[in-house]
Amino acid sequence: MASNVIRHASAFKPISVPVLGAVAKDNWDRVQTFGASTTQPQENLYELGRLNKMAVDKGILEATLAISQFEYGTLDSFLQIANLSAKPSGGLELSDFDAGRLDFISPGKDVYGGTLEQTLWLEHMSLDSLGLEINADDRLVRNFDFSGESAKIARYGNKYVVFVSDDAGSGVSGSYDIILNDPVPVENPNVTDEYILKVYRIRSGVATELEDTTDYTWTNGTSTLNIIAASALDNYRIWFTAASYGSAGDPQVLNDVDDYYLRSENVTVTIDDGTHAALELTKLTSLSITTTFNRVEEAVIGTNVKIKDTESFDVAVALGGFVKDFPIEEALMQQAGQSWGIIDYSLFDEVKVTVKVYNEAAKTNFLIGYQIDACVFADSGANSFDANSFGTGDVNISSDVLLITDDINDL
Repeated sequence: MASNVIRHASAFKPISVPVLGAVAKDNWDRVQTFGASTTQPQENLYELGRLNKMAVDKGILEATLAISQFEYGTLDSFLQIANLSAKPSGGLELSDFDAGRLDFISPGKDVYGGTLEQTLWLEHMSLDSLGLEINADDRLVRNFDFSGESAKIARYGNKYVVFVSDDAGSGVSGSYDIILNDPVPVENPNVTDEYILKVYRIRSGVATELEDTTDYTWTNGTSTLNIIAASALDNYRIWFTAASYGSAGDPQVLNDVDDYYLRSENVTVTIDDGTHAALELTKLTSLSITTTFNRVEEAVIGTNVKIKDTESFDVAVALGGFVKDFPIEEALMQQAGQSWGIIDYSLFDEVKVTVKVYNEAAKTNFLIGYQIDACVFADSGANSFDANSFGTGDVNISSDVLLITDDINDL
């Protein structure tokens, strides 16, 4: 197949590497859109008595990434974001996604299955928002937004971005050599004699970025990375560029095992007032869950990276459907299923919304669930009617908690 002049989507696939946990890299499957953008904040500096600018003061680079992905019933992507290798007991909560950081290493080839031309590398990306969109008679879609401060394009002699994970043995103490000869790192063309681009150590669950010379040294002639003060069971996470992937081969893997997509008929949505039996919402035409991580994102003196701790979480749930019996409003009245005589919006209280996704429309085999507890009323557009049409109603509720799990017993 002849090389394309421009790159087709079939020749590009995102791969993530958890930075702060001893977790293997993974391909992102069922991705529908991948949008990376980079902004360089800067200011032209002038002075009195001079017409032209003196200099340009550059701020911290801003990199963003938006991904949409078909819901296919696995926790793989969520675990990558959380930098976890397994689901915590009880399911994934929003706090599990706060500290995790991802590198996205996305190879681009000349054509599908062809020759690698370049690799887009977005480093240390944090999750800013995640969402789930469900529309009647349609496929379920997840949405993710990330941000970071580093973007690179590796190409020509440096086009293979390689990640290596190495576990120190039980007897290791002090000086520890890691041989990197399959493939061999190549020099960074931007920094003379730099071959190793990044090293992280995970020790007792704590991630630390190591410094060249202080924490490790590289000997190019013997392809040896020496860790100066290693300890038993350390996990070392190493990034470099090379002239090939080595014997490990192409990291791009296609997933033909899991579902390609899941449709809305595979879903049940229930609302629970905590007192009465949970009600299944059977007249919904749309449901969206949008979770925002309100991060500090502030620079600090002495470093060129931002603190990005999360101050709070916002979970917005939008429920849209046809007007009939107002079960959502009745549940918010704490009278779910009670045929309550007067719905008074001023008396609304908390409810729990649970979304269960199954492998089939018969809803026999559970795959994944989303549960939003402590939801409070935000606003509504109920009782909207157009002439000669059925009435529709939208109810928006909000919370600060979200649980994601592949075990129905967690819900």
